[in-house]
Amino acid sequence: MRTLFRRLAFATGLLLGSSATAIANNADLPRVMVWTAYGTGAAGYAQAAALGGLLKFEAGSNIRILPGRNDVSRMIPLKTGRADYCLCGIASYFGQEGIFLFNKPDWGPQPIRMVLASQGTQSFGLAAAADTGLKHPSELRGQSVVFIRGADSINMITSAVLAYGGLTWADVRRVDASGTNEAIEAIINGHADVMPMSTRTPLMERIAASPRGISWLAMPNETEEEQAAWERAKQVIPYYLPQFETRGAGVSEANPWHGGGYALPILVTNANRSADEVYALTRFVDQHYDTFKDLAPGAEGWELSRQVFDWVMPYHEGAIRYFREAGYWTDKHEAHNAQLLRRQEILAEAWAQQLAEAGGSGEFQRSWMERRARALVAEGFDPGFKR
Repeated sequence: MRTLFRRLAFATGLLLGSSATAIANNADLPRVMVWTAYGTGAAGYAQAAALGGLLKFEAGSNIRILPGRNDVSRMIPLKTGRADYCLCGIASYFGQEGIFLFNKPDWGPQPIRMVLASQGTQSFGLAAAADTGLKHPSELRGQSVVFIRGADSINMITSAVLAYGGLTWADVRRVDASGTNEAIEAIINGHADVMPMSTRTPLMERIAASPRGISWLAMPNETEEEQAAWERAKQVIPYYLPQFETRGAGVSEANPWHGGGYALPILVTNANRSADEVYALTRFVDQHYDTFKDLAPGAEGWELSRQVFDWVMPYHEGAIRYFREAGYWTDKHEAHNAQLLRRQEILAEAWAQQLAEAGGSGEFQRSWMERRARALVAEGFDPGFKR
């Protein structure tokens, strides 16, 4: 963090001379914005702090960061109106869908709108001990695969990679672990052979440096067969996309990995946030990207050319206005966004019926998932999360 703020102080010195002009050009930015973000020390927190410094000195706008320990604690302030934005993980998508931790009577589908995301800076997949000789997900039948208790998002990666290989959890031997460190110990000690994680998680270097070594299971997306395999994976988690990785534990330019990934972190707000404010914020990030990208790890992913405009959550109308001006937003993107907005309407209608008919019954979560799937399928949407 000290390095981050030294960089920020240096950048600030360069920027102060143009502050008055910049403030005039960003009049729609509020004096203070409240953001929830990952805990201090995390890349998401560093990105929020770096952007906050730029906003303060360039536009006279401040970000007050509320660090959250977990997905729900980061989303609650956005839901209750205590926060204007959430620099979240993929749990923001779970909130839109009303699933997992958000499948509760006091939660349900949320009116999430994307602003920007750090795209292409995190790759996720299955890491195998190199001494197993495993190279492809289709080879996992009968192998011992880690399941990390309480980690829905990371275990869904395993489900998706298994689907890519034409398998399910029923085809492998599940080895439960209480957390990432325990999972790594299980691999190193030979109690398990495969685990889900990001290539750029520093802890994975422990496996790479161990006698067992590390090998990431390849998920290419070139042939028709490979593209069909990716379609199976995306039926499990629609937000998972093919990604080519050259950095991380056991991965390099000389030893790249065809895997998968998704945006992290993701800047979201609610549908009722001012379009002028979101437009001004989006414009500010784009216009100051060359400075911002060097101030925090992963900030390079905020570049406009990296954004995925036909992903799984709709963009806010203010962000769209800027994307259109910048020449990135197309009619195809507009049609896709309209479909995502319609999806949210269907989910909201189904949720209202769920609350009216199911109340707080013990079968609430199961009945909601069934009602949700029926409502989406009836309108021609894929509910996802099929395995």
